[in-house]
Amino acid sequence: MVVAAVVVGALAVAVAGPWFGHLGLPWPGGSSGGSGSSGGASSADGSLRIVGAEDLWHNGPVILRFHDAAGKPVSASWRIDGGPWQDGKRVHVRGPADHSNDGVHTVDVRPLGGGDVAASVEVGIDTKPPEVTAAQVSPDRTDGSGAVKLSFTAPAEDGVTVDWAVVDVLDKPVGQKGAPAAPSGAVSVTWQVPSVDGEKLGPGTYWLRVRAADKAGNVTEERAALACVHPVKARIITDLPAAGNEVALTFDGGSGYAWRSLMNELYSHDALGTFFCTGQSVDKYPEMAQLAIDQRQTPGNHSYDHPDFSTISYAEQVSQLKRNEESWWKACKAIPQPFFRPPYGSQTATTVKAAGDSGYRYVVMWNGDAGDWRGIPVAQVAANALAAAKPGAIIVFHTDWDADAALPAVLKGLKKKGLKAVGLAQLCADAGLPY
Repeated sequence: MVVAAVVVGALAVAVAGPWFGHLGLPWPGGSSGGSGSSGGASSADGSLRIVGAEDLWHNGPVILRFHDAAGKPVSASWRIDGGPWQDGKRVHVRGPADHSNDGVHTVDVRPLGGGDVAASVEVGIDTKPPEVTAAQVSPDRTDGSGAVKLSFTAPAEDGVTVDWAVVDVLDKPVGQKGAPAAPSGAVSVTWQVPSVDGEKLGPGTYWLRVRAADKAGNVTEERAALACVHPVKARIITDLPAAGNEVALTFDGGSGYAWRSLMNELYSHDALGTFFCTGQSVDKYPEMAQLAIDQRQTPGNHSYDHPDFSTISYAEQVSQLKRNEESWWKACKAIPQPFFRPPYGSQTATTVKAAGDSGYRYVVMWNGDAGDWRGIPVAQVAANALAAAKPGAIIVFHTDWDADAALPAVLKGLKKKGLKAVGLAQLCADAGLPY
């Protein structure tokens, strides 16, 4: 339901058209207008005006103000929904998060001292987001070809628009996507796995992302994971200077407390990292793996139990990679493809083949070592990292030593150098490489 200014007597009412602002689309049947536009009402002689009554539903509190004919703030008497009259220069229509004031409220205004109602407006409050449920992808694994079934249940509410897309780790849609529509109930779509630049969809995690938005601007998002795994040609990377003023801070290991501390420090600075965790660590701390995915950190494969890959067979290397992948998927419905870092950085041509055959485009080495594993002072860890911090650098830390203590200084130093910490997926994308 759209909020409208109600005419009382000969009031002049300014009405703004409804607007599905966050998608940039007008509601069906509505005229276009900006989400910041406002309507209002005036007394018959124009001496008392109500401003701030937008011609939209609101998902929070609304403040209406009273102006005279010259546009100056004035005091007036007001009431909400026929309640007691009160005096002031503004009226606050509450929008508590517990939804207790949701609905359409009538605000009446008259001059101070009494008399007839001079103007009225209606304000709609809706703080409850629409609910999307049962998002699923079936099957939830693909080899980069064929089709999968996407399904979800849309809310049965008037004025709710739903759109969907399959997105990659950078939230970029791939293949067919659904235009904003107003479905109600169960929705099922057969989605053809797309090719990208003439090749199979790259290995990695994808999500069915379903968004529902109501007339007040409340938005709900529901996701379901899709894993894509198939053999690729692997390559070794140590840095990606073509990415520009970005660096990849990478963390090997996966000890619990430090893992959380590192992620939260990155997140609080609007920075991202890449976490090359062993499968054993992911099994032990599944909640940390889930937090990494929730924060959009980049996951990476660091084997299952940290053997030296130069000393084990091809079959054993593939097994280590597979077991790590299974740990991530079990913990948080995400996989570490396309990034693999061999334990100790030890690798051979056999390692590169095993990685590629397992769906890892990149055997990730580094061109900067923070040296935390040596047990050196925290200040020196930060200094080592910053000395290596150049455009496209890949810097290695560990979660098991003092990287979490050094990270605040590292992030501050990167900012001074005009560099931003991003996940490896972003670094690859900005360097023009598939991710």
